[in-house]
Amino acid sequence: MIFSRFFSLRLNFPLCFYFLACVLTLTTVTLLYRQFHSVEIVISENGEICRVDSKADHVENLLQEQGFVLGPFDRISPGLKEPLVEGMQITIDRAFPVTITTDTGSFEHYSHATTVYEVLKELGIPLAGYYVEPECSASVYPGKEIFIFRQVLSTETVRETIAYPVEKRMDDTVYEGRRNIVQEGKEGIKELKFRVVYAGGKELLRECIGEEVVAEPVPLIVAVGTKPLPAPPVMIASRGESIEGMASWYGPEFHGKRTTNGEIFDQYAYTAAHRTLPFGTHVQVTFLKTGKSILVRINDRGPNAPDRIIDLSRAAAEAIGLKPHGVGMVRIEVVEVKR
Repeated sequence: MIFSRFFSLRLNFPLCFYFLACVLTLTTVTLLYRQFHSVEIVISENGEICRVDSKADHVENLLQEQGFVLGPFDRISPGLKEPLVEGMQITIDRAFPVTITTDTGSFEHYSHATTVYEVLKELGIPLAGYYVEPECSASVYPGKEIFIFRQVLSTETVRETIAYPVEKRMDDTVYEGRRNIVQEGKEGIKELKFRVVYAGGKELLRECIGEEVVAEPVPLIVAVGTKPLPAPPVMIASRGESIEGMASWYGPEFHGKRTTNGEIFDQYAYTAAHRTLPFGTHVQVTFLKTGKSILVRINDRGPNAPDRIIDLSRAAAEAIGLKPHGVGMVRIEVVEVKR
């Protein structure tokens, strides 16, 4: 039995030797072919095309031969161990660094993307719940900084005032041209609830989701006089004419409002209200108690009280010493009549 196996091995030995000789011959021929014959290879590096003649036998040797160095994040197709053939195209996709800034800090990411959206896809970051700047369709390039912040939702309450309305009521107990405040106005208060979205310390969205009135406004009620003014006991309209009678004064409640002739009443100006004298007439008013006089200009109608002949501004009343008394006997003399 042992003899038969040995005899069989001796018969197959020439056949094994023949195959071994064929392999060695083919390898030798291939090596010699590559030593004296080159193949044309197309290399595409980030879209830039170049053609080279190479005697290398596979991709890795070609790169070494041509001086191409791959970075740790670069991609190449086909693989490094792929044998070279005539007309073969090799694609090198270089990775480039982009800066990613988040709520916790910044880091460098090597990317092959062309847009911000593709960078997010590489990182596995979903769009929902994040704020990204610049927008997802923006192009990326080496050194590009991309901001990725988690959105924070909050509810905020803000108080605002409500303007009070103004109600005018006709009052036949008040003389024409006069207005009395029946009720002071007061602003109301309302609370507004907002849904606010923040990201990276920036407000992205503010949406009102509710409104509640905390305090209703109180209307300002003004009595507008409709009672005709009484006729003066004596008419004076010429220069040098004078008359004596009771005078009063008015100020803070009418300061800043319009007088009968359309001016803005200034309680600190020397003006007065008279029932008949033309607007712009200048009269000299003397307070008989102190003997002091003041020159005033007529720009309003009044007084409302029928027993008074003139209503002075606060400043005019202070100048002649009438203000502390409220009312007092005066003499008025027409100095210049406005025609």
